[in-house]
Parts: sequence; C-alpha cells; structure tokens
Amino acid sequence: MRVVYLADAPYIHTRRWVEYFAAAGWDTHVVSFRPAEITGAAVHYVDGFERIGRARYLVHAARVRRIVRELRPDILHAMHLTSYGFLAALCDIHPLLTSVWGTDILEAPAWTPLHKRLTRFALKRADHVTATGLALASATLRYMPEREQVTVVPFGVDLERFSATERQPRDQQTVIGTVSRLSMEKGLDVLLKASALVISDHPDIKVVIAGDGPERAKLGRLTRDLDIEANVTFLGEIPHEGVPSALATFDVFAMPSRAEGFGVAAIEAAAMGIPVVGSDVHGIPDVVDHNETGLLVPPGDEQALARAIARLADDVRLRKTMGDNALALVTERYDWRENTAQMERIYNDMVRTFTEHTTRATVTES
Repeated sequence: MRVVYLADAPYIHTRRWVEYFAAAGWDTHVVSFRPAEITGAAVHYVDGFERIGRARYLVHAARVRRIVRELRPDILHAMHLTSYGFLAALCDIHPLLTSVWGTDILEAPAWTPLHKRLTRFALKRADHVTATGLALASATLRYMPEREQVTVVPFGVDLERFSATERQPRDQQTVIGTVSRLSMEKGLDVLLKASALVISDHPDIKVVIAGDGPERAKLGRLTRDLDIEANVTFLGEIPHEGVPSALATFDVFAMPSRAEGFGVAAIEAAAMGIPVVGSDVHGIPDVVDHNETGLLVPPGDEQALARAIARLADDVRLRKTMGDNALALVTERYDWRENTAQMERIYNDMVRTFTEHTTRATVTES
C-alpha cells in the first residue's frame, strides 16, 4: 500500500518513521518544504518562496494538494499539526492521520485567533489523531470537542543502538551532558547558570552540550561571562547515529526545557541507564518519573536545577539506582519496535475501515 507523508523530510523523527515503513514494504512518499534524501522513499520537495517563511505553506497549498492527489495514497499521514496538518486538511484525502508533536499543539494555537482556528480545522478534518505522550494528547483534546480520543503512540528508542552496555568507565569526574537543539525553548542558558553554581563547590564537574542552533553564539558568550569555559564543552551538531557514543560519556542527562512536547532525548539517555534532570513541564514528566528515574525541577529555575545536579553528582549509588529504573521504564514503554508495530496497526485499521465504508457507500448508491 502507498503512504504519503506531509512532513519535514530532514527531521530525524520524520526519517525514522518513513524509513521504517519503507523497509516494511510500504510504498512511501514524502511531500516536504525542505529537501532531503530518505532511504527507500521518494521525497517531493516543494520549493520556492522560502523568503516569506511560514506563509509559503499557504502559497503552495494548491500545489501540495495536486501532488498528493496525483500520488493517490492509500493513507495520508501529516506530521506536525499547524503546518503540514493544515495542508493535509486542505487536500481532502482520506483516510487522513494527523500526528501532533509538541509546540504545534502546546504553543501555536495560542499565538493568534487564526492559529486557533487552523488548529481546530486541521483536527476536525483528520480521521485519526496521534500524540507522542499523554500531555500532548490531553492538550490536543481541548481543541477537539467533537471527539473523545487521541491515540498515544510514543516516539521510542532503538534499544539495540541505545544500550547501557555502551557506557564508558570513568574516573571520579562527573559529566553533565545534553543533546539538544540550541534554541531558547531548550533552556540551555538555565543549564549554564545552574552549572556555574554547582561548579563553585564541585570544580571537577564537566558540562557537555551536543547540538547546534540559533542560540549557539549567545550560549558561548554566557559561558565566558560565567567564567566556566574550562568546564564546558560544545560538541556542535552530531548525526543521530553518533548520539549513543556521546551519551556514553555522560553521568547525568540534562533537559532544562522551557517547552518540550515529549522528550525523545531523555528516553534515549534513559535507555543507556543515565538518570535525567529535567524541567517539570509539558511532556517531560511523561518520560521522567520524579525521584525514581530522575529529578524534575521548575522550568527556568537555575537554583533548583543546580541542587538537583549537585545531588546526583554527590551520590554515585543514587545515579546507578535511577539509571537502572530509567532503563526499566524505557524498556517497558518506549521500545521503538513496539511503537512502530502500534503505528502500523493504526495504518492497517484506517485503510480497512475506509475501504469497507467506501464499499458500503458504493453498494448503497447502486
């Protein structure tokens, strides 16, 4: 069967879903506003008008509709609600599955009254809606008064690649690390300020930040202003294939986000037996069990974050206990193989239901 994705092709979460279904034998196509190659799939790049930013979604709406209709999918899957989900709703192709991933439901609907209307419109046109966690599902239901269910399909971890056996032995030095886009919502400025507080009493602590983004220069200046350059390393962007190797050097994983739809990076760290210190916001509590698999602190509170980091830095046994608990939690809930099987069941059920409905309608008309 043919599945067409309306999604951002270079995005790692898009690639992982698409590559799975391509390998599983589905005829996979991706319609994307950014170019990329995805193994096993045909990517249809919608170029032009890049200078006008998000407005190009509207400019290219008719073009996207034409591409999708020419592809004649058995199922259309939109990933990210207020951009690709809106375009999918305009295509009027069914069955339509729409997946919400984070800020598209937690923040975008509140930007303007127009965004709220777009949100409701996109959700109403979808035949089925999924979210990566309970927090996202609950937030989505607020904009779906006519429905009672959003299916939670986590974006899980490949437990063969992210393995606690890959952790590297080390000396007494404690490494606090993160893998993140360097953007304001990720709260890495809070991490640096908290780290400065911890380093004053724990001068051997190291902070490792992997990733790149618009805040890179600002974070570098903050590191210098805090006088912690000797303790902080910026690794830059690393490919997803290299994330396990980076995580293997961490003792504690930090996710001090101001907003976070789910927290994939946290469960990748947990799969390697690493306790997580994260913000008690949005979807992070879905993946971090406070005082069991890690510690949760109020978002933006560098004092609380510093206390949590210091607590784990001072207690090797606590780190080990929480890391073991984190691995058990991920194994139970966030095994990528189980998540993909769940999504494939949804695809098959939607296609079967739509086919049966269409057949009944044709017989009735005859």
